[in-house]
Amino acid sequence: MAARRKQVSPIESLVLLLWLIIEAIIILIIRIIKFLYDLITFFASKYKLKSGNNFFKTYFNKGNYGEFVLYRKMIHLLGKESVLTNVYLENKNTDTTEIDVLAVSTKGIYVFEMKNFAGYIYGSDQDQNWTQVLNRWSKHQFYNPLRQNYAHTKAVELFLEISKESIVPMVVFSNRSKLSKIDVKEHHNVFQYKEAVKFVKKNEKKGMDILSLQQKQDFVIRLLDRCNMSEEIKQKHIDDVKALQNKVV
Repeated sequence: MAARRKQVSPIESLVLLLWLIIEAIIILIIRIIKFLYDLITFFASKYKLKSGNNFFKTYFNKGNYGEFVLYRKMIHLLGKESVLTNVYLENKNTDTTEIDVLAVSTKGIYVFEMKNFAGYIYGSDQDQNWTQVLNRWSKHQFYNPLRQNYAHTKAVELFLEISKESIVPMVVFSNRSKLSKIDVKEHHNVFQYKEAVKFVKKNEKKGMDILSLQQKQDFVIRLLDRCNMSEEIKQKHIDDVKALQNKVV
Protein backbone atom coordinates (compact mmCIF):
# COMPACT_ATOMS: atom_id res chain seq x y z
CA MET A 1 0.00 0.00 0.00
CA ALA A 2 1.42 3.36 -1.06
CA ALA A 3 2.36 5.69 1.75
CA ARG A 4 0.10 8.64 2.20
CA ARG A 5 1.44 11.97 1.11
CA LYS A 6 1.81 14.28 4.08
CA GLN A 7 -0.71 17.05 3.94
CA VAL A 8 0.52 20.61 4.37
CA SER A 9 -1.44 22.62 6.86
CA PRO A 10 -2.77 26.07 5.95
CA ILE A 11 -0.36 27.64 8.43
CA GLU A 12 2.62 25.87 6.84
CA SER A 13 1.45 26.98 3.40
CA LEU A 14 1.16 30.55 4.62
CA VAL A 15 4.64 30.47 6.17
CA LEU A 16 6.10 29.08 2.93
CA LEU A 17 4.33 31.75 0.90
CA LEU A 18 5.57 34.51 3.22
CA TRP A 19 9.11 33.16 3.02
CA LEU A 20 9.01 33.14 -0.78
CA ILE A 21 7.70 36.71 -0.78
CA ILE A 22 10.43 37.85 1.64
CA GLU A 23 13.08 36.10 -0.46
CA ALA A 24 11.80 37.79 -3.63
CA ILE A 25 11.80 41.19 -1.88
CA ILE A 26 15.37 40.69 -0.65
CA ILE A 27 16.56 39.76 -4.17
CA LEU A 28 14.75 42.81 -5.58
CA ILE A 29 16.32 45.13 -2.98
CA ILE A 30 19.81 43.74 -3.73
CA ARG A 31 19.26 44.29 -7.46
CA ILE A 32 18.00 47.83 -6.87
CA ILE A 33 21.03 48.63 -4.68
CA LYS A 34 23.38 47.19 -7.31
CA PHE A 35 21.63 49.17 -10.05
CA LEU A 36 21.91 52.41 -8.07
CA TYR A 37 25.56 51.72 -7.30
CA ASP A 38 26.28 51.16 -11.00
CA LEU A 39 24.34 54.31 -11.91
CA ILE A 40 26.14 56.52 -9.38
CA THR A 41 29.61 55.18 -10.13
CA PHE A 42 28.96 55.38 -13.88
CA PHE A 43 28.70 59.17 -13.71
CA ALA A 44 31.11 59.69 -10.79
CA SER A 45 33.83 57.77 -12.66
CA LYS A 46 33.34 59.93 -15.80
CA TYR A 47 32.94 56.76 -17.83
CA LYS A 48 30.22 58.32 -19.97
CA LEU A 49 32.40 61.29 -20.83
CA LYS A 50 35.41 59.12 -21.57
CA SER A 51 33.71 56.31 -23.50
CA GLY A 52 30.90 58.17 -25.21
CA ASN A 53 28.46 55.43 -24.14
CA ASN A 54 25.32 56.34 -22.22
CA PHE A 55 24.31 54.44 -19.09
CA PHE A 56 21.68 52.17 -20.63
CA LYS A 57 23.90 51.28 -23.59
CA THR A 58 26.52 50.28 -21.05
CA TYR A 59 24.28 48.59 -18.47
CA PHE A 60 22.29 46.42 -20.88
CA ASN A 61 25.18 45.44 -23.15
CA LYS A 62 27.20 42.55 -21.75
CA GLY A 63 30.45 43.59 -23.42
CA ASN A 64 30.16 47.27 -22.54
CA TYR A 65 29.20 46.47 -18.96
CA GLY A 66 32.25 44.23 -18.51
CA GLU A 67 34.51 47.02 -19.76
CA PHE A 68 32.84 49.50 -17.39
CA VAL A 69 33.35 47.22 -14.37
CA LEU A 70 37.02 46.78 -15.31
CA TYR A 71 37.46 50.52 -15.88
CA ARG A 72 35.80 51.32 -12.54
CA LYS A 73 38.15 49.00 -10.66
CA MET A 74 41.24 50.30 -12.44
CA ILE A 75 40.50 53.94 -11.60
CA HIS A 76 40.09 52.83 -7.99
CA LEU A 77 43.57 51.27 -8.10
CA LEU A 78 45.38 53.72 -10.37
CA GLY A 79 43.36 56.96 -10.37
CA LYS A 80 40.97 58.53 -12.87
CA GLU A 81 43.72 60.44 -14.61
CA SER A 82 45.60 57.22 -15.46
CA VAL A 83 42.84 55.14 -17.05
CA LEU A 84 41.58 55.71 -20.60
CA THR A 85 38.85 54.16 -22.72
CA ASN A 86 38.13 53.82 -26.43
CA VAL A 87 41.69 54.59 -27.50
CA TYR A 88 42.01 54.60 -31.31
CA LEU A 89 45.46 53.85 -32.70
CA GLU A 90 46.91 52.77 -36.02
CA ASN A 91 48.56 49.38 -36.15
CA LYS A 92 51.47 48.37 -38.35
CA ASN A 93 49.12 47.78 -41.28
CA THR A 94 47.77 51.37 -40.98
CA ASP A 95 44.37 49.97 -39.93
CA THR A 96 42.76 51.51 -36.86
CA THR A 97 42.51 49.41 -33.72
CA GLU A 98 40.39 50.31 -30.69
CA ILE A 99 41.60 49.63 -27.15
CA ASP A 100 38.65 49.52 -24.78
CA VAL A 101 40.56 50.00 -21.52
CA LEU A 102 44.15 51.18 -21.10
CA ALA A 103 45.93 52.30 -17.91
CA VAL A 104 49.22 54.17 -17.63
CA SER A 105 51.38 53.58 -14.57
CA THR A 106 55.03 53.93 -13.66
CA LYS A 107 54.96 50.12 -13.47
CA GLY A 108 54.05 49.91 -17.15
CA ILE A 109 51.16 50.43 -19.54
CA TYR A 110 48.33 47.97 -18.93
CA VAL A 111 46.51 47.10 -22.15
CA PHE A 112 43.29 45.21 -21.41
CA GLU A 113 41.14 43.01 -23.60
CA MET A 114 37.96 42.34 -21.61
CA LYS A 115 35.76 39.35 -22.43
CA ASN A 116 32.65 39.33 -20.27
CA PHE A 117 31.99 35.64 -21.00
CA ALA A 118 30.61 32.86 -18.81
CA GLY A 119 31.11 29.11 -19.20
CA TYR A 120 34.14 27.01 -20.08
CA ILE A 121 36.73 28.69 -22.28
CA TYR A 122 38.89 26.52 -24.55
CA GLY A 123 41.92 27.79 -26.43
CA SER A 124 45.68 28.16 -26.77
CA ASP A 125 48.06 30.84 -27.99
CA GLN A 126 48.35 28.87 -31.25
CA ASP A 127 44.63 28.80 -32.10
CA GLN A 128 43.05 31.33 -34.41
CA ASN A 129 39.75 31.01 -32.56
CA TRP A 130 38.83 30.10 -29.01
CA THR A 131 35.61 28.42 -27.90
CA GLN A 132 33.07 29.30 -25.23
CA VAL A 133 30.96 26.38 -23.99
CA LEU A 134 27.91 27.06 -21.84
CA ASN A 135 26.42 23.58 -22.18
CA ARG A 136 26.33 20.71 -24.69
CA TRP A 137 23.90 22.65 -26.87
CA SER A 138 25.58 26.03 -26.70
CA LYS A 139 29.06 26.61 -28.14
CA HIS A 140 30.45 29.84 -29.51
CA GLN A 141 33.75 30.59 -31.24
CA PHE A 142 35.50 33.94 -30.97
CA TYR A 143 38.76 35.35 -32.27
CA ASN A 144 41.81 34.50 -30.18
CA PRO A 145 41.94 37.36 -27.62
CA LEU A 146 45.72 37.02 -27.32
CA ARG A 147 46.07 37.86 -31.00
CA GLN A 148 43.51 40.60 -30.65
CA ASN A 149 45.37 42.16 -27.75
CA TYR A 150 48.72 41.68 -29.49
CA ALA A 151 47.49 44.07 -32.18
CA HIS A 152 46.60 46.54 -29.42
CA THR A 153 49.96 46.30 -27.67
CA LYS A 154 51.87 46.69 -30.95
CA ALA A 155 49.82 49.79 -31.74
CA VAL A 156 50.70 51.27 -28.33
CA GLU A 157 54.34 50.32 -28.79
CA LEU A 158 54.52 52.05 -32.18
CA PHE A 159 52.48 55.10 -31.20
CA LEU A 160 54.45 55.86 -28.02
CA GLU A 161 57.75 54.59 -29.46
CA ILE A 162 58.49 52.41 -26.47
CA SER A 163 59.75 48.86 -26.00
CA LYS A 164 57.36 45.96 -25.53
CA GLU A 165 58.82 45.47 -22.03
CA SER A 166 57.04 48.68 -21.01
CA ILE A 167 53.64 47.16 -21.85
CA VAL A 168 51.62 44.75 -19.71
CA PRO A 169 49.08 42.94 -21.94
CA MET A 170 46.11 41.46 -20.08
CA VAL A 171 43.21 39.36 -21.34
CA VAL A 172 40.44 39.38 -18.74
CA PHE A 173 37.39 37.11 -18.54
CA SER A 174 34.48 37.45 -16.12
CA ASN A 175 34.45 35.59 -12.82
CA ARG A 176 31.67 33.40 -14.27
CA SER A 177 34.13 31.82 -16.69
CA LYS A 178 36.14 28.62 -16.27
CA LEU A 179 39.67 28.92 -17.65
CA SER A 180 41.00 25.44 -16.80
CA LYS A 181 41.00 24.53 -20.51
CA ILE A 182 43.24 27.45 -21.52
CA ASP A 183 46.73 26.41 -22.68
CA VAL A 184 48.99 29.43 -23.12
CA LYS A 185 52.59 30.32 -22.36
CA GLU A 186 53.35 31.60 -18.87
CA HIS A 187 54.07 35.16 -19.97
CA HIS A 188 50.63 35.46 -21.58
CA ASN A 189 48.41 37.09 -18.98
CA VAL A 190 44.95 35.48 -19.15
CA PHE A 191 42.86 35.95 -16.01
CA GLN A 192 39.47 35.88 -14.48
CA TYR A 193 38.48 39.40 -13.40
CA LYS A 194 39.25 38.84 -9.72
CA GLU A 195 42.70 37.42 -10.52
CA ALA A 196 43.45 40.31 -12.89
CA VAL A 197 42.71 42.78 -10.09
CA LYS A 198 45.04 40.88 -7.75
CA PHE A 199 47.77 40.90 -10.42
CA VAL A 200 47.57 44.67 -10.89
CA LYS A 201 47.54 45.27 -7.13
CA LYS A 202 50.63 43.09 -6.68
CA ASN A 203 52.44 44.65 -9.62
CA GLU A 204 51.72 48.17 -8.38
CA LYS A 205 52.99 47.26 -4.93
CA LYS A 206 56.03 45.13 -5.73
CA GLY A 207 56.83 45.71 -9.40
CA MET A 208 59.77 47.79 -10.58
CA ASP A 209 59.25 51.25 -12.01
CA ILE A 210 59.52 51.10 -15.78
CA LEU A 211 58.37 54.63 -16.58
CA SER A 212 59.20 57.92 -14.88
CA LEU A 213 56.43 60.21 -13.64
CA GLN A 214 57.24 62.56 -16.50
CA GLN A 215 56.90 59.76 -19.05
CA LYS A 216 53.62 58.69 -17.48
CA GLN A 217 52.25 62.23 -17.76
CA ASP A 218 53.46 62.64 -21.35
CA PHE A 219 52.01 59.31 -22.44
CA VAL A 220 48.61 60.04 -20.89
CA ILE A 221 48.45 63.40 -22.67
CA ARG A 222 49.44 61.85 -26.01
CA LEU A 223 46.93 59.03 -25.68
CA LEU A 224 44.15 61.45 -24.76
CA ASP A 225 44.29 62.82 -28.30
CA ARG A 226 43.33 59.36 -29.55
CA CYS A 227 40.39 58.83 -27.20
CA ASN A 228 36.67 59.13 -27.77
CA MET A 229 36.42 62.32 -25.72
CA SER A 230 35.37 65.90 -26.31
CA GLU A 231 38.17 68.46 -26.49
CA GLU A 232 36.88 69.99 -23.25
CA ILE A 233 37.18 66.70 -21.39
CA LYS A 234 40.62 66.04 -22.90
CA GLN A 235 41.86 69.43 -21.66
CA LYS A 236 40.35 68.87 -18.21
CA HIS A 237 42.07 65.48 -18.08
CA ILE A 238 45.40 67.05 -19.07
CA ASP A 239 44.99 69.69 -16.34
CA ASP A 240 44.23 66.96 -13.77
CA VAL A 241 47.33 64.99 -14.78
CA LYS A 242 49.52 68.08 -14.50
CA ALA A 243 48.06 68.94 -11.11
CA LEU A 244 48.76 65.41 -9.89
CA GLN A 245 52.31 65.61 -11.28
CA ASN A 246 52.94 68.85 -9.39
CA LYS A 247 51.68 67.30 -6.16
CA VAL A 248 53.99 64.31 -6.50
CA VAL A 249 56.98 66.46 -7.38
